Amino acid sequence: MTTAGGQGGNDFETSSAIIPTNAKHSATTTSSSTQEAEHIYTFYDDIKFIPDIHEIAASAQNVVQNTITNMKKFLLKFRDFKHLWRSDKLAFVEKFFAKHPSLGAFDEEVTKYQKNLDDLTAMNRLKDFDFMQLNLHSFLNDLTTHARETINMFNRFLADEARARLFELRDKLDEYEKNLKLSTDTLEDLKFVLRTIAEIQSQSDLIEAKTNDVKDKYNLLESYHYKVTDEERAILLSLKRRWDEIFLNSKHRDVNLKRVKSRFTEITLIQLDRLRKSIIAFAEKFAKFGPGSIKIADELSQGLKLMKIYRDELTKIEAEKQELTNAEKLFNLPISSYPELYVVQKEMKNLEKLYQLYESQIKARQVWSETLWRDLDVQLLVDGIENFIKELKKMPREVKGMPLAKLIETGMKEFRESLPLMLDLKNEALRERHWRTLMKETSIEFDMNPESFTLENLFQMNLQRFNDVIQNIVTSATKELQIEKGVREVVDAWEKVKFNVVKYVKGNQDRGYVLGACDEVLQQLDDHTMALQGMAGSRYIGPFLKTVQEWEKSLSHIAEVIELWINVQRKWTYLEGIFVSGDIRSQLPEEAKKFDEKNKLFKSIMADTYRDPLIKKQCHVPSRLPDLESIFVGLERCQKSLNDYLDSKRNAFPRFFFISDDELLSILGSAEPSAIQEHMIKMFDNIASLRLIKVSDTITQAQAMISAEKEEMQFKQSVVTEGRVEDWMTKVLEEMRRTNRLITKEAVYYYRFRKTRASWMYNYQGMVVLAANQIWWSWEVEDTFNKVAKGQKMAMKNYAKQLNTQIEEVVAEIRNPLASNDRKKFNTVLIIDVHAKDIIDAFVRDSILDAREFEWESQLRFYWVNEPDELMIRQCTGEFGYGYEYMGLNGRLVITPLTDRIYLTITQALSMYLGCAPAGPAGTGKTESVKDLAKALGILCVVTNCGEGMDSLAIGKNLNGLCQSGAWGCFDEFNRIDASVLSVISSQLKTIQQGLITKAKRFVFEGVEIDLDSRVGAFITMNPGYAGRTELPESIKALFRPVVVIVPDLQQICEIMLFSEGFSLAKMLAKKMVVLYKLSREQLSKQYHYDFGLRALKSVLVMAGELK
Repeated sequence: MTTAGGQGGNDFETSSAIIPTNAKHSATTTSSSTQEAEHIYTFYDDIKFIPDIHEIAASAQNVVQNTITNMKKFLLKFRDFKHLWRSDKLAFVEKFFAKHPSLGAFDEEVTKYQKNLDDLTAMNRLKDFDFMQLNLHSFLNDLTTHARETINMFNRFLADEARARLFELRDKLDEYEKNLKLSTDTLEDLKFVLRTIAEIQSQSDLIEAKTNDVKDKYNLLESYHYKVTDEERAILLSLKRRWDEIFLNSKHRDVNLKRVKSRFTEITLIQLDRLRKSIIAFAEKFAKFGPGSIKIADELSQGLKLMKIYRDELTKIEAEKQELTNAEKLFNLPISSYPELYVVQKEMKNLEKLYQLYESQIKARQVWSETLWRDLDVQLLVDGIENFIKELKKMPREVKGMPLAKLIETGMKEFRESLPLMLDLKNEALRERHWRTLMKETSIEFDMNPESFTLENLFQMNLQRFNDVIQNIVTSATKELQIEKGVREVVDAWEKVKFNVVKYVKGNQDRGYVLGACDEVLQQLDDHTMALQGMAGSRYIGPFLKTVQEWEKSLSHIAEVIELWINVQRKWTYLEGIFVSGDIRSQLPEEAKKFDEKNKLFKSIMADTYRDPLIKKQCHVPSRLPDLESIFVGLERCQKSLNDYLDSKRNAFPRFFFISDDELLSILGSAEPSAIQEHMIKMFDNIASLRLIKVSDTITQAQAMISAEKEEMQFKQSVVTEGRVEDWMTKVLEEMRRTNRLITKEAVYYYRFRKTRASWMYNYQGMVVLAANQIWWSWEVEDTFNKVAKGQKMAMKNYAKQLNTQIEEVVAEIRNPLASNDRKKFNTVLIIDVHAKDIIDAFVRDSILDAREFEWESQLRFYWVNEPDELMIRQCTGEFGYGYEYMGLNGRLVITPLTDRIYLTITQALSMYLGCAPAGPAGTGKTESVKDLAKALGILCVVTNCGEGMDSLAIGKNLNGLCQSGAWGCFDEFNRIDASVLSVISSQLKTIQQGLITKAKRFVFEGVEIDLDSRVGAFITMNPGYAGRTELPESIKALFRPVVVIVPDLQQICEIMLFSEGFSLAKMLAKKMVVLYKLSREQLSKQYHYDFGLRALKSVLVMAGELK
């Protein structure tokens, strides 16, 4: 029914949907093209939209739902009886009685269950709900059964308790009746009977209350119809009667005992007097010799024994006193007081607290003392002793104030103070030697076996007494451990450190093995050596002194070997590449033989090291150091022989001083003359190569010099490149100068001969044209002076016009299509022509009309002197022979008034056998001015960039080459050289100066006699005020004439360069360029790759000329 009611409406619709129609509307089957399906037609489609049908279904469903709701509400009432079917009734009842409830609470609980039982019994067993009936018969029967069981269980528990109390009262009354009938022949019997009488009389109310309580329990049980046995009922009824009889009998017996009590009273008084005397004696003994009399900590254990003795004795006295006090009460005597006993009892109580605490901490110490040293947990001991100290502090003030308390507290605090010392002794740094020292100091010896070494051994030492000793021992141990670890670190490291041995390959050839980078090894060696030295200086080095000294010696030996090894390897790699080649071996056979011997030994050492690269093992091979020393000495001799050999070649051809040893060796080691080609640029200024022509199978000739711009100077006489290279290179040099002189002389002779000056310039090399132009310009100026002297007042102006015409001719020529080299030649000539014109314009402006005027004397003047038939350059008092150094189209500087003054200063310094020292900011043309003057004089100028690492040997080598070759040396940034090196250089320069003053052809330089070419010149440039610059010593300053160089006139330089490149509006363009670069330098951000100086400006102008 319930199920139907819950789904009635839906079931109706669902069921109607499957009722088939009659035959008239029989089911038919239809099919489609894609699938076949069967559909049953029913009455559902006819009735599902009828409103009445829907209304009936909804009404039926509501009725069913209401009925079920009412039934559920009724059943909810039974929740009030859920306590009846609890699972464990016995446990519930036991728990109730465990709380000792009153009879009222008991009655209330049973009444509750009785009411439940009555309510359930009164309920109908059948209950109707509309169309449904609920059958409760079985359910109610079960509930009533549970209620009855619970009530019976409560009654049973109450009956058991009432019975127990009843029998307890009966037994007590029986005991009283028996005791009252005892005889009183002795004092003890009398005391017992009297106590019984007193108890009966004092317990009257209590007995009556217990009797009434038992009666109430039985009455309550009867009200619940609980059956009581006849025995219990009889005992219950006799209780009141029996108690009344017993109480009356106790009164009668008390009266009958008066005579006996009198006799025993006298005996009790005697016992009391004896007890009083005994207590006084005990108190005096307790005060003097008791456990509270302990004065030192070591006797506290004896105090524990005394506590037991005195406690037992006090217990006996207290028992006797209690016995007599009871007698006094029985015999109605005044109760005696014992103040001495009270004092002892109070002190004993306090002492018991203290000794109990002392005993507890002693037992704890005993437990702790069994702990093995290796298992020590100091925190456990600290917490334990702290708890004992806190417990003592919590005791009453009178207890804490006792001397014994102070003694115990001191002992515990001393123990606590020893615990941090134990923690110190737990330090891993302590070794057996340290423990032996501690044993000696404390006079306590014990076995240090970890299996038997316990804390008891340390407790015996009383560590707190040796605080300073322990601190010293631990400090020493800690420091010694640091040393031990440091030594172990060094030892472990050098047992494993290996050389980095690598293959040495040169070209495609395997040349054996060499040591790789040793920087880390050397750093580690230095660090460990310093560490060992620090350890050796420590006051705690004692146990490790021998080891440290041995390793210091070992590392010192390793350092010595490695340092020598690296030096040997450096020399070997240098010499090996030299002596392996056949050419050098043939020229130095003895040295090659010696090298082979050392080479074999070195390769053997390296092969052995490759197989076992452990540094310690290799460096301590007995023969290693002597072998390396032998190799080093042998290689030194080979190098010295090689250096002597190279020096002989350089002295034969001094320009070899300007190339490195390796470059020179590559030249000497090759039989081919072409080996010199790549090094020409370093030995000659702007010379890229020689034209070498092989005229036969065995003969090669040097026929010309070729500059970096591919300009050639054909030798008048070819030089055969046979024999030693230094010999035929000397001939090449001589031929270069001879040819240059002849061509220059020829150019001077044919100047404007049957052709224009521009046409004449095409026939000769650039520097020849410059020299010839300068010669003719000097002659024309002096000729103009002569004309003026003869009365031609306009001669100088006319000459100025002539120079303007010459310049215009050159400019016109530049504007024509020209070969690259011809354009450079004309540009350079135009720069010099503009300078010449500026000089003449100045003469016209300043009315300079005599060749003896300073303005003319101070100019560089070129003369071809018939005797000795040479080109000579004069400036003031200085006269210099032209050097005829071929430099190709090397270009010339734009000459400004500043440049003229620099030239004048330099030439005057040279005339006085001094050097010159231009100083000024970067980019002002210091070095370039020196180089340009050298070009004008036809002299080679070698520029050397100086730095902190440059030594006197390198400078000396350079000066040697300059002296013998007659070249100029320009040392850039000279003041960056170390001051100690400068003092040596000053002596070298002084020697050269003395040679020049004496006009010596040969002189001794650094112990060797060499040639001295008087054209030699030394120049130094400096950037004052920059970081890392050294102040020159006075000995250096005395050898050089200072020249202060300032920023040049950029606009003038720019104008002349634009003019030389063929720009007719040079003045306007120059102004614009200078302003542009100035704004760029000032306005743009500072970047390291931005450069708006003179060099960058010159590059742009040259590029502009090429594009034009």
